[in-house]
Amino acid sequence: MAVPASAAAEGVEGAEGLDRVEGVQSRAKSTTTPIPQYTPQPSNYAGAGAVLDEQNLHADGHVALIDGMSVIFRSFYGWQARGAPLLDSKDNDISVQYSVAHAVLAILELPNISHVAVCFDAKGKTFRHEMFADYKANRPETPPEIKQVIPKVIEMVQNMGIPTLVMSGVEADDIIGTLTRRSIVEANLKVSIVSPDKDFFQLLGPRVRQLRPNGKNKEVDRSGDGADSEIPINQPINDCFDDYAHPNLTGKGLVPYTEKDFRNEFLDLDPAQFVDLLAMVGDASDNVPGVEGIGPKTAPKLLKLYGNIEGCIRSAEDNDDKSSKMNKRIRENLSSEKGAATAYLCRSLVTIRTSLSAPTLNSPALPFYGPNSLELLGRVPPQDGGLAVGEYLERGLELGSAADRWREVCRRRSS
Repeated sequence: MAVPASAAAEGVEGAEGLDRVEGVQSRAKSTTTPIPQYTPQPSNYAGAGAVLDEQNLHADGHVALIDGMSVIFRSFYGWQARGAPLLDSKDNDISVQYSVAHAVLAILELPNISHVAVCFDAKGKTFRHEMFADYKANRPETPPEIKQVIPKVIEMVQNMGIPTLVMSGVEADDIIGTLTRRSIVEANLKVSIVSPDKDFFQLLGPRVRQLRPNGKNKEVDRSGDGADSEIPINQPINDCFDDYAHPNLTGKGLVPYTEKDFRNEFLDLDPAQFVDLLAMVGDASDNVPGVEGIGPKTAPKLLKLYGNIEGCIRSAEDNDDKSSKMNKRIRENLSSEKGAATAYLCRSLVTIRTSLSAPTLNSPALPFYGPNSLELLGRVPPQDGGLAVGEYLERGLELGSAADRWREVCRRRSS
């Protein structure tokens, strides 16, 4: 695996793992260079790398950051599975626009949503392709039907008055990561990331959760007459969100995945440790190779013992056969120059950036209050009460049900 000499990308800050990748051959076997210890998550950690001045769960608002590409792809393949597209009066396929419109409206219906944005991937390669030429090389070509509908969806969302964000050279994940951190630090907001992508687990915290479309959050109640009746799980969660009983967050709606859920699934690891876990296991969907011999069951156990990749490598180098808690294959792979370099490179690939330096994502170009901001209060409903957007959805796109839903959102927000 070749590691590029340069992995810097214009507009990107915080490529935290690059120096480790380039210098790993000398550091892997070094006995004098200090190896970073993993620092457990502090009590005032908020999520997305943000640490508050004190432990404070109170938030002044709630921002929803929607992974636009995931919504488009899910909509497209969902309609393909049905076998019958939704057509307008001119036989144009409006299936994806229909589904995306309703997905956005479901977010606007959530209580206390004060800010929202839909984030999209830009065309072309990203800084991760400069780091690793085979990044996402295993993915098939995007169907032309999806390529054609993306600009139509962006236009529709913009016409609904919802900010859309695209930045050349980076992925939507990094835009969402940056906005998540900014939302916490600059605007004292709590954040819901709307995406099924497990990569966002690394951003979770008391102020950050993920809403995973069509996930599972139900248990079966077999009491009474013996019939299976599903009830939503509504366990107390130590965060600042209070809408877990809302109907959009149950069943086939938007299912919350929180820091508590992550800890229950991954041996009480800190969410920030997920980057090391994913780096060692690899991610087939993005063609991230991982470390040979380490699977999804082994990685959490190693991180529970050693904290991070550095700790795992140090243990692999220091322990002999009798004292090591790793099997021989894992120990040999992690202690080799190739294995260590792979682990560090993979961590750089799977780390979501939270400090993008592009002007379009920094104040005052993207303020949280005022014109062109992420703020919804005062904009939904717009000054005309939503009449123009309702007309656009109903007459322009022939999405009558979305228009009715939009009008109801505006009515509720104006009352």
